[in-house]
Amino acid sequence: MSSPSLRHPLAWAMAAIAALLLSLTAPPATARADAGHDSLVVRTDRGLVRGAVGRDGGRVFQGVPFAAPPTGELRWRPPRPAARWHGVRDATAPAHPCPQLPLTLLPDGGPVLPGESNRTGSTTEDCLYLNVWTPARTTARPLPVLVWLHGGGNAYGAGSDYDGAALAAKGLIVVTVNYRLGALGFLSHPALSAESTDHASGDYGLMDQQAALRWVQRNIGAFGGDRDRVTLGGQSAGSADTCAHIASPTAKGLFHRAIQQSGSCASPGALTPLTLDAAEHKGDDFAAAVGCADPTTAAACLRTVPVTELIRTAGTGAASLWGPNTGPRILPRPPQTAWAEERVHAVPTLSGNTHDEYRYFTALYVDLLGGGPLTPASYAALIRLQHGERAAAVLDTYPTSAYASPNLAYSAVGTDQRFACPARSDSRLYSTRAPVYAYEFADPQAPPFIPAPHTPQGAFHASELGYLFPMDAVRPLTPAQRRLSATMTAYWARFAATGDPNGLGTPSWPRYTPGADRIQHLAPDRVGPT
Repeated sequence: MSSPSLRHPLAWAMAAIAALLLSLTAPPATARADAGHDSLVVRTDRGLVRGAVGRDGGRVFQGVPFAAPPTGELRWRPPRPAARWHGVRDATAPAHPCPQLPLTLLPDGGPVLPGESNRTGSTTEDCLYLNVWTPARTTARPLPVLVWLHGGGNAYGAGSDYDGAALAAKGLIVVTVNYRLGALGFLSHPALSAESTDHASGDYGLMDQQAALRWVQRNIGAFGGDRDRVTLGGQSAGSADTCAHIASPTAKGLFHRAIQQSGSCASPGALTPLTLDAAEHKGDDFAAAVGCADPTTAAACLRTVPVTELIRTAGTGAASLWGPNTGPRILPRPPQTAWAEERVHAVPTLSGNTHDEYRYFTALYVDLLGGGPLTPASYAALIRLQHGERAAAVLDTYPTSAYASPNLAYSAVGTDQRFACPARSDSRLYSTRAPVYAYEFADPQAPPFIPAPHTPQGAFHASELGYLFPMDAVRPLTPAQRRLSATMTAYWARFAATGDPNGLGTPSWPRYTPGADRIQHLAPDRVGPT
């Protein structure tokens, strides 16, 4: 379900004419809106946009272009500047998501996101747009900015899946971003590398995200935002991409704090980026699968393949795993190496995970797609298949006798291996260079995304998103959960403003140190360090 439409009739002819005349006579404004910080018409460096009044009285600007459509010859090229426009552009409805398969039970296990805006999929490559939420009233002092990268395995999702109104109400400017996904966002191929000035390819999705950050630097002042207080954050793949930008030299100066929720790229257990060579080999196989095996014509051939064929092929088998590669200018070295060599943007970071992350994936892969539930015997067999010579140690540490069911034992293994341990390692690593505030979201009754008859979902992967971007019309929260949501949005907003989540009205959140190893427990019945 998409965010509620905020479209209004555009019958303001005289206002449009006046705005056009103003655009022809006034210099571009990058620090203030022409009609004040509460105007529904705002000047960007490409032209005027008209937003709408949001449900909480703030302003919402949707479908604002931050780069040119990456279509035709611009497919698999770095993002180019958006074209200028005349008059006032309607910014009252979200743009199309970037191309992706239908969002049902996702093949890669990515969560059904809070907005569920793309159940029918998307084939529109003209998709590089962002959305901006502002508080009901802004002040003369520029406000902190949160730029949010959606999750979905770098293959699904859209910025419009997230309603930034609740965070904006706490005094933030919230920006959510579309970026190229799947093969269109991350395909590497020798022919594409040969035509690049960097002699590399892939990472187009990261380039899009940095283009959005540069748009923020140029334009966010016109919406009342502070370009010197930008927080980059995301969940799942969006969190791992945030981790990559921390290690990216081309992201220098584009953000000043970071939020990582349930996704890492720099710690043991995290999914590390492929090398350029490995990514190009994967790209060779992909090109052959879509009929472009001839290396002398591969680049031109790939640009003629229908987008439906690209996303169908990209979403099957091993090809469905897409992400950055190292070697291009964007990410010249693995994040672990960048940290070891102190070539990172060491910014204050808020990071963590949910208590029961992997229960979602167990419910999906075991119960819904695998014919589950697991038995003690099938649990042991699955652990042996996945962990090889370490299986005995895993089974000793996570015996079925310690859990209510084999499904929950398997979920505990996945949660610790893929999420909790990498999040803790990130906190230990990052805290050597900058302030870190670590958390665990632990509401056992979080509203579920999918039916799970054999695996109680608990605080599953992505369950915290409904508290930061609440949409009661889709997944209503109880009064206690709404109080937790208010506490969490206050923490996140203060962190974006100051680099420290602490403030009046919320329980103290200690800064993370490896020695104390304390994280903030976030649940309806208790918020505090543990």
